[in-house]
Amino acid sequence: MHLDHDHIPGHHVHEHTHDGVTHTHEHSHEHPHEHDHDHEHTATPKEELVALMKYMVGHNASHARELSELAGQFKDAGNDASYEKVMAAVAEFDKGNAILSEALKELGE
Repeated sequence: MHLDHDHIPGHHVHEHTHDGVTHTHEHSHEHPHEHDHDHEHTATPKEELVALMKYMVGHNASHARELSELAGQFKDAGNDASYEKVMAAVAEFDKGNAILSEALKELGE
């Protein structure tokens, strides 16, 4: 299951270790792509929107996978009704992501 960071509205908090020292940092969903800040580059509004849409499609797919795993746990526990409902929600995530992907194609991405 996806437990490597906490969800805070609009932000993720990540914990990682460098040279034996563990620390956390936050990043916002509002700037979903990474690039080298050693140069001057101002993203166009379209580039920002495309980057955000790509991030959201991936983010939604990740949550759909997590929900599928959760559904499997319900099924393994003998709770078929919950399994069916969670899998129906996964199908809705997939439908929404398909629509978002179509919007990206229309933007030439």
